[in-house]
Amino acid sequence: IPEILPTGVTTYEHVVSMPYNEIEGVDDLERAERLVQKCIEIRGVKIKMTDVPVPVPYGSAFEGEVVRKTDMRVEFGGKYSRCFEFLHMADMDAVTDGKIEIVGPDFSDVADKGAIDLGIVVQVAGREMQKDFEPVLERQIHYFVNGASGIQHIGQRDIAWIRISTAAAEKGFDLTHFGKILHARFHADFGAIVDKVQVTIYTEPELFAQWLEKAREAYNFRNQRLADLTDTAVNEFYSCTLCQSFAPDHVC
Repeated sequence: IPEILPTGVTTYEHVVSMPYNEIEGVDDLERAERLVQKCIEIRGVKIKMTDVPVPVPYGSAFEGEVVRKTDMRVEFGGKYSRCFEFLHMADMDAVTDGKIEIVGPDFSDVADKGAIDLGIVVQVAGREMQKDFEPVLERQIHYFVNGASGIQHIGQRDIAWIRISTAAAEKGFDLTHFGKILHARFHADFGAIVDKVQVTIYTEPELFAQWLEKAREAYNFRNQRLADLTDTAVNEFYSCTLCQSFAPDHVC
């Protein structure tokens, strides 16, 4: 039997054996979901997300929106709390596509215009995914979250600052919708390298602190790697001539 190619294409349907009664899961529904996940993974099927499933309008027109304190329901980061975002790659079997988990309380019990700590941890997996892509994808969180009406997002890494407006909260926007936005947009924009996206949001103080420390270690590693990067350390160089439309002699 030939091996499964990187694209997931094979001439045999029985290359992978996965008896249904041996699939881990608490019930038949969970086992069926895991079976579908494995089929998508093996066959190399790419998921296309056309809509972002949130209860507020979503689009580029809302990017850069500012939520004033008088219009705010809750905030994460800024002056009175902490907020971080961390994306890292994982093995295919370690990521459940579309899984969104909230670890800790949501903001329903937080006083109006209050603040709590928030950590957004995104796990991605894909045949074409590489470690070097992590900071590039992580930076996209800012743009993806900003597309939701009534949501303010500023900064990145461990200096992120997010506000949810009262209007958005009244329409039903909650913490799970951050995960739904990221899952939909990563598949839509980076489907060529990302096959699975799982989002975990931490508000529980102890776990928040643990993941914040892990995130900062990763940030420092990335910073050090860039600081040590020299011309002699790479084999390929890239140039850009897009600006020649107004600077004909310029090459980056």
